[in-house]
Amino acid sequence: MKQNGLDEMPPAGATIQEVAKAAGVSKTTVSHVLSGNRPVSAATRRRVEKVMAELDFQPNFFAQALTSKRSNSIALIVQDITNPYYPALARGLQLSVARRGQAVMLFDAGGGEQFADTFVNEAIQRRVDGVVIAASGMASGLARLQKAGIPVVAVGSGLSGLSVDWVSADDERIAGDAVRHLHASGRSRLATIAGPRGAAPGDSRLSGFLDAAASLGIEVLPQHVAVADFTRDGGYEAMERLMGTDSSPDAVFCANDLMAIGAMEAANAAGLDIPSAIAIVGVDDIDAASLVRPALTTVHIPVEEIGQAAGDLLLHRIDEGGGASYRQVLVNHELVVRASA
Repeated sequence: MKQNGLDEMPPAGATIQEVAKAAGVSKTTVSHVLSGNRPVSAATRRRVEKVMAELDFQPNFFAQALTSKRSNSIALIVQDITNPYYPALARGLQLSVARRGQAVMLFDAGGGEQFADTFVNEAIQRRVDGVVIAASGMASGLARLQKAGIPVVAVGSGLSGLSVDWVSADDERIAGDAVRHLHASGRSRLATIAGPRGAAPGDSRLSGFLDAAASLGIEVLPQHVAVADFTRDGGYEAMERLMGTDSSPDAVFCANDLMAIGAMEAANAAGLDIPSAIAIVGVDDIDAASLVRPALTTVHIPVEEIGQAAGDLLLHRIDEGGGASYRQVLVNHELVVRASA
């Protein structure tokens, strides 16, 4: 519909004043019903909520944030949203914080340090109530968030040395369990496809792999440590390099399942039978691990549980402020033996 040649704007939603008038209460009472910060009788709450539903009242998010000094939002910064690990992490975080009315904003820092800095700026400017960091190379961003008074929880053992709450699986022990399984199955020429140096959880899993091999008297040749990014393509290319060495390995531990699936594809393309010619083990137990053929032996990490634990730590930090001591949570993992090793 047009008026004076201009498109007529749709009617604005009901205001808090209109809700108060229709419910026969003060604006302050309506505000208390919305925030939950002050007691309101059950009968009054029901009457106000009924009027809000009838008038299709939508609270003004920005006005609420200014009044409460809370944005009711949490930022999650992840390494690579295309990796199935991170959506599962986000789901677990959301399950934890939604009960407190918090919304989760997801940022993908896979584009590099410039993107990570942008997301930190966004988090500070939007005055988020807290941040969960599940990406490497975030030490400077973490310092800026803490300087801005924003609570932070880190995910992953690579961030465990920072002054921050964190939750992680035991990455060194994960790698050690995989090595011991391969050794017990008769493998002796072990190799690993490790993540980028300096990036969690690659360093911790590489360290665990090397330590476990040494404890079993297994020599790991320098050419049997292939570094790649945490992707299927990275695993494929690294496996090609391993197969091109003078002494090809008979087992490969990969830092995550995407790498392992890429490694399996490279081995298949080269005509190597899995697992008789070469055994392959991954980490994470993503859905695809049980769907590839042969099914991938991997280490199951309860990713949603990690997300929920991170959310619980963050909510506690938001409530307690900066005075509480930093807490560390390690979740259990489980070796899942399938056909690839």
